[in-house]
Amino acid sequence: MSIIKVLLAEIGYRKANFALSVLAVTIAVTLFVAGPMLVEAYQRETGVQVAKSESLVSDLRRKVAEQEADIQEAEAATAAELDQLAEETRRLMRDMGFNLLIVHRDTNMSDFWAADFTAKDMPQEYVDRLAADPRLTYVTHLVATLQARIDWENRKVLLVGYLPEATQSHMRHKSPMGFTIEPSTVFLGHELGVDRKEGETIEVLGKPYRIARILPEQGSKEDITIAMRLADAQSLLDKPDMINQILALGCNCAGSNLPNIRQQLADVLPETRITEFRSIALARAEQRELVKAKQDQIIGSMRANLEDRQRILAQQEQIMADLATSRERIQRIMETLAGVITPMVVLAAAIWVGLLAMANVRERQTEIGLLRAIGKRTGAIAALFLGKAVLLGLLGAVAGAALGTWIGQWFGSHALHAVTSQPAIHYELLLSALLGAPLVTMLASYLPTLSALVQDPAVVLRET
Repeated sequence: MSIIKVLLAEIGYRKANFALSVLAVTIAVTLFVAGPMLVEAYQRETGVQVAKSESLVSDLRRKVAEQEADIQEAEAATAAELDQLAEETRRLMRDMGFNLLIVHRDTNMSDFWAADFTAKDMPQEYVDRLAADPRLTYVTHLVATLQARIDWENRKVLLVGYLPEATQSHMRHKSPMGFTIEPSTVFLGHELGVDRKEGETIEVLGKPYRIARILPEQGSKEDITIAMRLADAQSLLDKPDMINQILALGCNCAGSNLPNIRQQLADVLPETRITEFRSIALARAEQRELVKAKQDQIIGSMRANLEDRQRILAQQEQIMADLATSRERIQRIMETLAGVITPMVVLAAAIWVGLLAMANVRERQTEIGLLRAIGKRTGAIAALFLGKAVLLGLLGAVAGAALGTWIGQWFGSHALHAVTSQPAIHYELLLSALLGAPLVTMLASYLPTLSALVQDPAVVLRET
């Protein structure tokens, strides 16, 4: 009977021994093939996930940077526009007119409101004292006037002499308010200018004056006013160096500042008193607050949006860092397991095959003795045992390679969520398994085979 027939007969007779050996080799080869596939699949998927996170974070960084640039540009543009609006508002509020009236301390305000001007005069130098005193910080645009009711062309009109605005050296320079009127000229109110032309000459209290300007309609006493230079009015009214009103504008003119203004005026010029045209003051204050509130709202909204983006960016960066750390830790664990468990399983499989081979040799001592007695050579007997080892190693390698490839691909796609690509098959590992498994099983069976070869057939047959 040939060695191959004897080998097949041996496998058929001892099926359990052979099946257990093949199973051990299959398990070892399965881990040998599947381990690196799973490690590489997870590593590749980790790279893909980290790359996605980095791309997302990079996109967020770019958007945040763009938004920061947009906000800086918008802030500059908005600030410029709002500054322009604020300046226009300031001019508009200024054009609403003076909101403070300074008169002599002894003025009867009941008579004042009834007559619409005060009859109590005060020295012109009062306005110079106010303008020169640095303690007066809540009041600006000081304009001294002298007012009186006169008869002109059979009607009652208001004659007003204007002194150009007094300069306050301690205050920031602003566009002057009030009128600057040339000598011997007048500005006529709208009602008085009807059927008149600029350049005409009129008489006021017997003296000729040229009409320099006809004022637009105001819907107030200004429409029946003859405005002239203060010196001309003082001359006509025979009140040299006298005034009866000082018009002014309150800085930051909210109503709550009036006590401060009055305190400053009492410190600087106690001979006077001050009255505020509250509706104008409130309109100015509310308009300024409205402009500032709008500016704060626009910039605040933009900054809040930017802060939200920055917060999202920080969260994504943290998520990316946590993802990278977690996957790196799992990667190290998998590599450690693959590097430790697989060799241990291979070693255990080799030991298992060796032990089964040793048990097989002991069971077949009589058979080996008969084979030796009938003249079978040592090489033939070694081929019988080592051939069985090579065959079970080859069968285990084929089964383990197929099973390991399937496990690597299935677990890589499902358990490890490597959805970007199918785990790659390592053909070099398959070749190593197909060549290495028979070699390992043959080496594991070497000692049991050697023990079978060194036995004396006479001794074996005598003992049986």
